[in-house]
Amino acid sequence: MKIRTGFVSNSSSSSFICHVCGEEFQGMDLCPSDADCAQCENGHIMCNSHLKDIDMTPEQVKGCEHEFDRTKVKFCSECGEPAWTEEEVDGNELSSKYCPVCQFKIYAEEEMAKYLELTRKISREVVFAEVKKINKRRRKLYESEYITHVCKEFSLTDDMLLKEVKDRFSDFDAYLKFIGA
Repeated sequence: MKIRTGFVSNSSSSSFICHVCGEEFQGMDLCPSDADCAQCENGHIMCNSHLKDIDMTPEQVKGCEHEFDRTKVKFCSECGEPAWTEEEVDGNELSSKYCPVCQFKIYAEEEMAKYLELTRKISREVVFAEVKKINKRRRKLYESEYITHVCKEFSLTDDMLLKEVKDRFSDFDAYLKFIGA
């Protein structure tokens, strides 16, 4: 029987990627708020710096009209009002109505790859075989490679994909149900 002495941790490594810019965050027991990120109720993650890019009308920003970086400061230094209403960001959870992925302004690669697999009927194995022709040592097919291959095959752009998905589904929940997520 082995007995461990010294510091022993049950912690695990965590990682996630911003769906807007693709930046990867890694750490022990890391959650999005630890990395200055927000997560929507559907699990999409974005750096807090992208919150300023979200289209919000003036009445959606609580009370204060003072100028300050609402992505870095939680409360106005002049009047003390919160930077965002509780409805928009609860802790670091962003409402899906402001999430650019849930609003079909950008896509999450894993979800879009599933959608393309269901609608375009090109298997991952076929795409991976093409990738392996170029690099025989490859062990994994990346979502971005699958999407790029299918888009090239069907002459699709990102904008065309997003429009197709937005036109086809009444809301993001219907899209998730279709792809089985």
